[in-house]
Parts: sequence; C-alpha cells; structure tokens
Amino acid sequence: MSVSELTELQRDALGELFNLGVGRAAHSLSQMVRDEIELSAPIVNLVHPDAVATLLLGSEFSQLSMVSIDFSGPFDARSILLFPERNALAIVSHMLDPDMTPEELSEFEQEAMCEIGNIILNACISALADEFGVQFHGGLPVHHYSDSRSLPLSERIETQRILVLQINLTMRQERIQGHLLFLMSISSLQSLIDCVDAYLARHGMA
Repeated sequence: MSVSELTELQRDALGELFNLGVGRAAHSLSQMVRDEIELSAPIVNLVHPDAVATLLLGSEFSQLSMVSIDFSGPFDARSILLFPERNALAIVSHMLDPDMTPEELSEFEQEAMCEIGNIILNACISALADEFGVQFHGGLPVHHYSDSRSLPLSERIETQRILVLQINLTMRQERIQGHLLFLMSISSLQSLIDCVDAYLARHGMA
C-alpha cells in the first residue's frame, strides 16, 4: 500500500478516533453557548492538496471563514477548521445575540471562530494523543478569510497529503456543513499510519 493511501481499517479507525474528539468538542461548545450543539461523525478522506479545492467545490463552499492551528509531536500537522463564511456568521449569531446586525456580527466573527476552532481542533488532536499515548504541542489559533481556490496550504504540495474530515454542525435546528483539514508531510503521514496500526494491534484489530 502507498503511504498516500489508507486501508479501510485505518480509515475506520481514524473516523472513530476523530469522532471521540468531535463528541468532546460538541459537549464543550454546548456548555459555552448553553444550548445543545451536535457534531456529526466525521467522514474521513485522504487527498492530494491539489484535490482539496475540487472536493470543496462539490459542496456549498465558496467564500470561507477558517481557523488554523499548527501541531507538533510524533507527527506534525497544520489543522484547519473551515465553514462557508455565511454559515460561520450564522454560528456566531447563535453563539452571541441573534438580534445583532451583520456589521456587529462581522466584528466578533474572528474572535468567535478562533474560539470554536480552538475547541474543535484541540479536541480532535487530544483524542488522538490519548488513544495513541503520545503528546502534541499546539500553537495559537489564527483566523483567515479565503476561498476554495486559495487555501493557506504549503508550497511543497507534491510532498504533502491532507486528511479531510467532513462534519455537520447542528445548532437550534440549523444544519451547517464544515470541514476539518490536517495538512501533513509524507513522513508525518507515515508516522500517523504507524500510530494507527499500533492502536489497531493493541485492540486486536490489526
């Protein structure tokens, strides 16, 4: 198997592990907004950076509001949470005051999205750290505006791959699609796969 591919067992294991993190994030977000927030089990894909725009163009994405955090550890990754900008404003509206004007919401969007990204991305990486028995160090969340054709990816795309997780956030009967991206070098991806294989072996699933 190429390091650029995942077996079905590895993909399922990553889906389950990231789902642990997503569940923790949903609980934390629900406490923060004092209302129930549901995050769906993520759908995991491994793609070449060139294919990310095509994947996102197949959804409702055009103008994007995104938060990135760089993590280092047994493998390094640039993690990105992204939502369509209009949906990000809807999330921020639910978090703050639904009666706020669009101008007022825009003023708080970056700060609120950084908080949401910090919770979701750290929860996902923490779930991996706990289950793999390793430690990661994360930087501070950074907010970006972009579109699906100009994502803040590395210039060395030929030697990198991206784990793409599709999630749905449901808040007050409103369903909002988002994506998590984990940009990794080929060597970091191999280290992740090694961690997944060791996890599967410990649980008698290798």
